[in-house]
Amino acid sequence: MSVTCQRNRGLVGRIAALALAGFGLSSAASAEAAVSINGQVLGGGAPIANSTVTLWAASAGEPKALGQARTGMNGQFTLSGTDSDKDAVLYLIAKGGNAAASKADGDNPAIALITVLGSKPPERVTINEFTTIASVVTHNQFIDGTVIKGTPLQLRISAGNVPNFIDLATGGYGTAIQDGLNSSQTPTMANFATLANLLAGCTTQVSADACAKLFAAATSPGGAVPADTLAVAEAIARNPGRQADK
Repeated sequence: MSVTCQRNRGLVGRIAALALAGFGLSSAASAEAAVSINGQVLGGGAPIANSTVTLWAASAGEPKALGQARTGMNGQFTLSGTDSDKDAVLYLIAKGGNAAASKADGDNPAIALITVLGSKPPERVTINEFTTIASVVTHNQFIDGTVIKGTPLQLRISAGNVPNFIDLATGGYGTAIQDGLNSSQTPTMANFATLANLLAGCTTQVSADACAKLFAAATSPGGAVPADTLAVAEAIARNPGRQADK
Protein backbone atom coordinates (compact mmCIF):
# COMPACT_ATOMS: atom_id res chain seq x y z
CA MET A 1 0.00 0.00 0.00
CA SER A 2 2.80 2.39 0.93
CA VAL A 3 4.66 1.74 -2.33
CA THR A 4 1.45 2.20 -4.31
CA CYS A 5 0.70 5.54 -2.62
CA GLN A 6 4.21 6.78 -3.30
CA ARG A 7 3.88 5.80 -6.93
CA ASN A 8 0.52 7.58 -7.19
CA ARG A 9 1.93 10.72 -5.56
CA GLY A 10 4.85 10.62 -7.99
CA LEU A 11 2.47 10.29 -10.93
CA VAL A 12 0.32 13.15 -9.66
CA GLY A 13 3.44 15.29 -9.22
CA ARG A 14 4.56 14.63 -12.77
CA ILE A 15 1.08 15.46 -14.11
CA ALA A 16 1.05 18.69 -12.11
CA ALA A 17 4.49 19.62 -13.43
CA LEU A 18 3.37 18.99 -16.99
CA ALA A 19 0.23 21.06 -16.39
CA LEU A 20 2.29 23.94 -15.04
CA ALA A 21 4.69 23.68 -17.97
CA GLY A 22 1.75 23.75 -20.35
CA PHE A 23 0.35 26.79 -18.55
CA GLY A 24 3.71 28.51 -18.96
CA LEU A 25 3.73 27.82 -22.69
CA SER A 26 0.18 29.10 -22.99
CA SER A 27 1.05 32.28 -21.11
CA ALA A 28 4.10 32.90 -23.29
CA ALA A 29 2.04 32.46 -26.44
CA SER A 30 -0.66 34.85 -25.25
CA ALA A 31 2.00 37.45 -24.43
CA GLU A 32 2.80 37.83 -28.13
CA ALA A 33 0.84 40.81 -29.37
CA ALA A 34 -0.66 40.67 -32.85
CA VAL A 35 0.04 43.67 -35.05
CA SER A 36 -2.02 44.50 -38.14
CA ILE A 37 -1.28 47.56 -40.27
CA ASN A 38 -2.96 49.11 -43.29
CA GLY A 39 -1.10 51.84 -45.12
CA GLN A 40 0.05 53.47 -48.31
CA VAL A 41 3.44 54.32 -49.79
CA LEU A 42 3.67 57.64 -51.62
CA GLY A 43 6.36 59.38 -53.63
CA GLY A 44 5.91 62.99 -54.63
CA GLY A 45 2.35 62.74 -53.35
CA ALA A 46 1.44 59.88 -55.69
CA PRO A 47 1.30 56.10 -55.10
CA ILE A 48 4.36 53.88 -55.33
CA ALA A 49 3.39 50.44 -56.62
CA ASN A 50 5.30 47.20 -56.16
CA SER A 51 7.29 48.55 -53.20
CA THR A 52 8.41 46.04 -50.55
CA VAL A 53 7.25 47.14 -47.09
CA THR A 54 8.79 45.52 -43.99
CA LEU A 55 7.57 45.92 -40.42
CA TRP A 56 10.39 46.03 -37.85
CA ALA A 57 10.49 45.98 -34.06
CA ALA A 58 13.34 48.07 -32.61
CA SER A 59 14.89 47.42 -29.20
CA ALA A 60 18.32 47.47 -27.56
CA GLY A 61 19.45 44.61 -29.80
CA GLU A 62 19.17 44.03 -33.52
CA PRO A 63 15.70 44.90 -34.88
CA LYS A 64 13.32 42.02 -35.59
CA ALA A 65 11.40 41.71 -38.84
CA LEU A 66 7.75 41.02 -38.00
CA GLY A 67 6.11 40.99 -41.43
CA GLN A 68 6.40 42.01 -45.05
CA ALA A 69 4.06 43.01 -47.87
CA ARG A 70 4.15 44.47 -51.36
CA THR A 71 2.16 47.52 -52.40
CA GLY A 72 -0.55 47.40 -55.03
CA MET A 73 -1.07 49.79 -57.93
CA ASN A 74 -2.52 52.39 -55.56
CA GLY A 75 0.45 52.10 -53.22
CA GLN A 76 -1.62 50.45 -50.51
CA PHE A 77 -0.53 47.51 -48.40
CA THR A 78 -1.70 45.36 -45.50
CA LEU A 79 0.64 43.38 -43.30
CA SER A 80 0.50 41.61 -39.96
CA GLY A 81 2.89 40.05 -37.49
CA THR A 82 3.43 39.23 -33.83
CA ASP A 83 5.82 40.74 -31.33
CA SER A 84 6.59 39.51 -27.82
CA ASP A 85 8.52 42.62 -26.72
CA LYS A 86 6.08 45.15 -25.25
CA ASP A 87 8.84 47.76 -25.05
CA ALA A 88 9.76 47.50 -28.74
CA VAL A 89 9.17 50.44 -31.08
CA LEU A 90 7.69 49.54 -34.46
CA TYR A 91 8.75 51.03 -37.77
CA LEU A 92 8.09 50.47 -41.46
CA ILE A 93 10.56 50.63 -44.34
CA ALA A 94 9.46 50.70 -47.99
CA LYS A 95 12.09 49.86 -50.60
CA GLY A 96 11.96 50.08 -54.38
CA GLY A 97 8.84 50.24 -56.49
CA ASN A 98 7.30 52.14 -59.37
CA ALA A 99 6.33 55.72 -58.52
CA ALA A 100 3.20 56.89 -60.34
CA ALA A 101 4.69 60.39 -60.50
CA SER A 102 7.97 59.12 -61.95
CA LYS A 103 9.35 60.39 -65.23
CA ALA A 104 10.91 56.97 -65.80
CA ASP A 105 9.47 53.48 -66.17
CA GLY A 106 10.23 50.47 -64.04
CA ASP A 107 11.47 49.87 -60.52
CA ASN A 108 13.47 52.61 -58.79
CA PRO A 109 15.99 50.91 -56.43
CA ALA A 110 16.92 54.31 -54.95
CA ILE A 111 13.57 54.46 -53.15
CA ALA A 112 13.92 53.78 -49.42
CA LEU A 113 11.38 55.43 -47.13
CA ILE A 114 10.65 55.01 -43.42
CA THR A 115 7.93 55.70 -40.87
CA VAL A 116 8.51 55.15 -37.14
CA LEU A 117 5.19 54.21 -35.55
CA GLY A 118 5.93 53.86 -31.84
CA SER A 119 4.75 50.94 -29.72
CA LYS A 120 1.08 51.23 -30.72
CA PRO A 121 0.62 51.99 -34.43
CA PRO A 122 -2.51 53.79 -35.66
CA GLU A 123 -5.08 51.94 -37.72
CA ARG A 124 -3.74 53.48 -40.91
CA VAL A 125 -0.28 54.81 -41.77
CA THR A 126 1.54 56.53 -44.62
CA ILE A 127 5.15 56.15 -45.72
CA ASN A 128 6.55 59.03 -47.78
CA GLU A 129 9.31 61.64 -47.92
CA PHE A 130 7.82 63.64 -45.01
CA THR A 131 7.69 60.60 -42.72
CA THR A 132 11.25 59.72 -43.73
CA ILE A 133 12.68 63.11 -42.76
CA ALA A 134 10.71 63.14 -39.49
CA SER A 135 11.74 59.61 -38.53
CA VAL A 136 15.43 60.12 -39.33
CA VAL A 137 15.75 63.49 -37.59
CA THR A 138 14.15 62.20 -34.39
CA HIS A 139 16.22 58.98 -34.43
CA ASN A 140 19.52 60.44 -35.63
CA GLN A 141 21.48 58.91 -32.73
CA PHE A 142 19.87 55.49 -33.06
CA ILE A 143 19.51 54.79 -36.79
CA ASP A 144 22.13 53.30 -39.10
CA GLY A 145 20.86 52.37 -42.54
CA THR A 146 17.67 50.41 -41.92
CA VAL A 147 18.67 49.46 -38.35
CA ILE A 148 17.25 51.28 -35.33
CA LYS A 149 18.63 50.34 -31.89
CA GLY A 150 18.44 51.92 -28.45
CA THR A 151 17.17 51.52 -24.91
CA PRO A 152 13.39 51.39 -24.46
CA LEU A 153 13.33 54.90 -22.96
CA GLN A 154 15.47 56.39 -25.74
CA LEU A 155 13.36 54.85 -28.49
CA ARG A 156 10.09 55.75 -26.79
CA ILE A 157 11.09 59.41 -26.51
CA SER A 158 12.32 59.54 -30.12
CA ALA A 159 9.21 57.86 -31.51
CA GLY A 160 7.04 60.16 -29.43
CA ASN A 161 8.51 63.17 -31.24
CA VAL A 162 7.74 61.92 -34.75
CA PRO A 163 4.09 63.12 -34.67
CA ASN A 164 5.36 66.64 -33.88
CA PHE A 165 6.62 66.73 -37.46
CA ILE A 166 4.12 64.58 -39.34
CA ASP A 167 0.69 63.01 -39.14
CA LEU A 168 1.30 59.24 -39.11
CA ALA A 169 -2.00 58.49 -40.83
CA THR A 170 -1.82 60.98 -43.70
CA GLY A 171 1.92 61.64 -44.02
CA GLY A 172 1.20 65.37 -43.93
CA TYR A 173 2.37 67.99 -41.45
CA GLY A 174 2.07 67.32 -37.72
CA THR A 175 0.61 69.73 -35.19
CA ALA A 176 3.78 71.19 -33.64
CA ILE A 177 5.52 72.02 -36.91
CA GLN A 178 2.48 74.07 -37.99
CA ASP A 179 2.39 76.25 -34.88
CA GLY A 180 3.31 79.94 -35.02
CA LEU A 181 6.91 79.44 -33.92
CA ASN A 182 7.86 76.70 -36.38
CA SER A 183 5.80 77.81 -39.36
CA SER A 184 6.40 81.56 -39.49
CA GLN A 185 9.00 82.68 -36.94
CA THR A 186 11.71 80.11 -37.83
CA PRO A 187 12.66 78.27 -41.05
CA THR A 188 11.82 74.87 -39.52
CA MET A 189 8.78 74.14 -41.66
CA ALA A 190 10.38 75.49 -44.83
CA ASN A 191 13.57 73.49 -44.31
CA PHE A 192 11.53 70.36 -43.63
CA ALA A 193 9.57 70.79 -46.86
CA THR A 194 12.74 71.53 -48.85
CA LEU A 195 14.43 68.32 -47.67
CA ALA A 196 11.31 66.29 -48.46
CA ASN A 197 11.18 67.82 -51.95
CA LEU A 198 14.79 66.86 -52.53
CA LEU A 199 13.98 63.24 -51.70
CA ALA A 200 10.88 63.41 -53.90
CA GLY A 201 13.01 64.49 -56.85
CA CYS A 202 14.80 61.15 -56.56
CA THR A 203 11.80 58.94 -55.73
CA THR A 204 9.95 60.29 -58.76
CA GLN A 205 13.08 60.61 -60.95
CA VAL A 206 12.21 64.10 -62.16
CA SER A 207 15.30 63.86 -64.36
CA ALA A 208 17.56 61.04 -65.42
CA ASP A 209 20.31 62.18 -63.05
CA ALA A 210 18.11 63.35 -60.16
CA CYS A 211 19.24 60.59 -57.79
CA ALA A 212 22.89 60.83 -58.83
CA LYS A 213 22.94 64.58 -58.13
CA LEU A 214 21.27 64.07 -54.76
CA PHE A 215 23.71 61.34 -53.77
CA ALA A 216 26.67 63.51 -54.75
CA ALA A 217 25.37 66.43 -52.70
CA ALA A 218 24.81 64.19 -49.66
CA THR A 219 28.21 62.47 -49.81
CA SER A 220 29.74 62.32 -46.33
CA PRO A 221 32.98 64.09 -45.34
CA GLY A 222 34.62 60.68 -45.47
CA GLY A 223 33.51 60.10 -49.05
CA ALA A 224 30.63 57.67 -48.40
CA VAL A 225 28.07 58.07 -51.20
CA PRO A 226 24.43 57.28 -50.30
CA ALA A 227 22.72 54.57 -52.33
CA ASP A 228 19.07 55.43 -51.58
CA THR A 229 16.83 58.15 -50.19
CA LEU A 230 16.93 56.86 -46.63
CA ALA A 231 20.74 57.00 -46.65
CA VAL A 232 20.51 60.55 -48.00
CA ALA A 233 18.22 61.62 -45.16
CA GLU A 234 20.62 60.14 -42.61
CA ALA A 235 23.65 61.77 -44.22
CA ILE A 236 22.00 65.21 -44.19
CA ALA A 237 20.86 64.80 -40.58
CA ARG A 238 24.43 64.01 -39.50
CA ASN A 239 26.11 66.69 -41.62
CA PRO A 240 23.42 69.36 -42.15
CA GLY A 241 25.82 72.10 -43.22
CA ARG A 242 27.86 70.04 -45.66
CA GLN A 243 27.47 71.13 -49.30
CA ALA A 244 24.29 72.96 -48.36
CA ASP A 245 24.59 75.05 -51.53
CA LYS A 246 24.06 71.90 -53.58
